[in-house]
Amino acid sequence: MAKNIIRVEGIPLAFRGLNPVQIALAASTMVAVNAVAARIRIATYPPETEANIPKPYPGRWYQRLWGPRWALKDGGIGGANTSEQLQYSWNRFVINPLEQHVISHVSYASLVQGADDQMDVHKRHGWHTEEQVVDEVNSDKAVDAAIMAALNKILV
Repeated sequence: MAKNIIRVEGIPLAFRGLNPVQIALAASTMVAVNAVAARIRIATYPPETEANIPKPYPGRWYQRLWGPRWALKDGGIGGANTSEQLQYSWNRFVINPLEQHVISHVSYASLVQGADDQMDVHKRHGWHTEEQVVDEVNSDKAVDAAIMAALNKILV
C-alpha cells in the first residue's frame, strides 16, 4: 500500500514557550491520536450489500470475516473459511514517538483498501482507501478536539 502521511499543522505556534520535554510529549501525543483515529477508521467496514445476504438454494454469498457461503439443497449451508479477517488485521506500530504506521498483513488488503490497487467492486461498495482515511483524519474536527484534549492534559 502507498505511504500516506497525516499532517499536523500549527506546531510552532502551539509549542511556543514549552520546554523540550513538553514538546516531545505533546508531539508524540498528537501522532498517537492521529494514528489511533486512522486505525479505527480504516478498520470500519462499509454497510453490507446484497452480496453478503444469505440466499435460498442454489444461492451464494460472502459472509464477512468467514468467506464464501452457499445454500445446500437439503437446507443447510456450505462454505469455506477463507477470510483473513481484514477488519481485525489493522494494527498500529510505533516506530518511534514521532512515527507510527497503521498496516495490515492481509494478502488482499490493497485490493480492498489500497489507493492504487483497489478493485472497482470494492470502490462501488464504499470501502475507503488508506488515502481517503488519511484525508478524513486530517479534516476531522473530532480528531482535532481529541488532540486538543490530550494536549490540555499534558500542558496543564
